[in-house]
Amino acid sequence: MKTIEVPIEGKNREWSEAILLREIRAWHRQGRPLYSHYMRQHFQELLAAGIRYFGSWGKAVEAAGLSYAEVRRYQRWSKKSIVERIRLLHAQGADLSFRALMLSPYAPMVYAAIRPVYFGSWRNALLAAGLAPADIYRYRSWKEADILREIRRLHAEGEDLSSKYMDERANSLIATARRRFGSWGAAVERAGLDYAKIRKRKRWTEAEILDQIRALGEQGVSLTSTEVRNREPSLFAAACKRRFFGSWRQAVESAIGKVGKQAGTQGRGQVEAV
Repeated sequence: MKTIEVPIEGKNREWSEAILLREIRAWHRQGRPLYSHYMRQHFQELLAAGIRYFGSWGKAVEAAGLSYAEVRRYQRWSKKSIVERIRLLHAQGADLSFRALMLSPYAPMVYAAIRPVYFGSWRNALLAAGLAPADIYRYRSWKEADILREIRRLHAEGEDLSSKYMDERANSLIATARRRFGSWGAAVERAGLDYAKIRKRKRWTEAEILDQIRALGEQGVSLTSTEVRNREPSLFAAACKRRFFGSWRQAVESAIGKVGKQAGTQGRGQVEAV
């Protein structure tokens, strides 16, 4: 069979159809893009050999048993489809670091994302998908012990650790935990927490917190932080979150203050009991 000598990094390499097709398949197995523009930049010699033997690069790829239509799919990416795929991969617990994806079958998406007509950089693509690039790289290198420690810390601070809430926040911790432990629930259990209870945990709104504080006051329950922390831990944790009131005292004062305008000194007495 006729061979072609093609210079590669200063050396001559003899190509044959068998070598060419084997090289294309190996390139594909490594998860590298095979579309012509990428090959022209990264392996021009292979591209030239493919065209020489088969008349076009697309035919060479097809001869290697691959679908060139699938290889060229990067051309069909849009900002919307890139963002949707990033979110889907995140929900599946995929490693969304640039390096990891460039070595995966999703490299064409990354190349499309960093083009100036789309996002210009992978960081901007992550931001567009609602993810925090710092978290992507922060948690990626964490060991199991680090993940479990972080889960315990969040729980101690009263954070909602249900998978639904963590996914909604696009928290990369949950993606990393899924890779390390198989599922978010398994990671939470390994941290020594009861995930069944966490899944049933009530999700509070500011209005519900205020209503519950007033209801406890009307029932004659002491509204001290110690009493409520033991009696209503979910309420206490939610009220102390920064996005609500930041502290139990502020939550009680907000609730009783509004009641106090309607019920006179009753509200003020409850504030003093905190």
